[in-house]
Amino acid sequence: MNDDLFEQLQNDLQKEIQAAAERAKAAPVSIRLGKNANVQQVAGQLGLQVFRRVKDNRAHAAATDPESLEDLGVLTVSARGSRRSLTNVIEVIADVIPGWLQERPAADAGTIPELQIDKATGLRLRNPFLPLSPRPNETTARFDYASQNVIKEQSPRLAKWLQDCAENEGLPSAAMLDELEAEKIEAEHVRKIQYGDKEWQENKLRPNSGATLTEQNLFAQNIADPWLLKFHRQEAKAASPRAGFDNLTVRMALFKRDPEVREIHRRAGELLKRWKQEAEQKAAA
Repeated sequence: MNDDLFEQLQNDLQKEIQAAAERAKAAPVSIRLGKNANVQQVAGQLGLQVFRRVKDNRAHAAATDPESLEDLGVLTVSARGSRRSLTNVIEVIADVIPGWLQERPAADAGTIPELQIDKATGLRLRNPFLPLSPRPNETTARFDYASQNVIKEQSPRLAKWLQDCAENEGLPSAAMLDELEAEKIEAEHVRKIQYGDKEWQENKLRPNSGATLTEQNLFAQNIADPWLLKFHRQEAKAASPRAGFDNLTVRMALFKRDPEVREIHRRAGELLKRWKQEAEQKAAA
């Protein structure tokens, strides 16, 4: 074990806890992991504390998953000495890999952006999900797929709305308006839900909660707020925050999003392999 790295991580962990307490205006709780602790454990705890800074984080799920803590630990060590802060590294990873962030409503949930108006002609853009006018002797419907892809990229919600309109002869329906209003109401309620360590520990629906099926049913029945129950269910189903070092899709997505963070991610994966090999050698000795 690198004693200097261990001490540096311990000190950084205490500073992070102190900063978190100041942000929350609470008394800091010192975490000194003691003589039996190792670099991996301290790095994991430091990574966890930094993860808590990220908006809509699922640090509560990582805190109860040893493999998630292990991933956070190697990312913490790998990020040291780089030009990127650990907070920024985790923010990028959390935004790319599913399971790191809570499912919260989009800022525009319950609203539909307007189609743009062409400044040159003053005309509103047409719905690209409607078929184009047929050409002479043409029997197959044509669509403006390029414009469809642009709208899907810029506003998935607008794309769905236009697609639904296209399926209703180009016009919105009463059912669509009702769905939009329900989406708006749900978003308003879900935004008010506070979900962290306390709620996660209370959630008997989560994996490894130790609750029996009867206890889970009673837990669900005793929650009066339907949106909170739905949130408990989606948290229970969400994947643990894992870094996916061996996942090709994750590696490619990170490289596309931020090559520098992908390099930190790559080094972290290699470090994790070394840690595991050291642990196996120590156990075999």
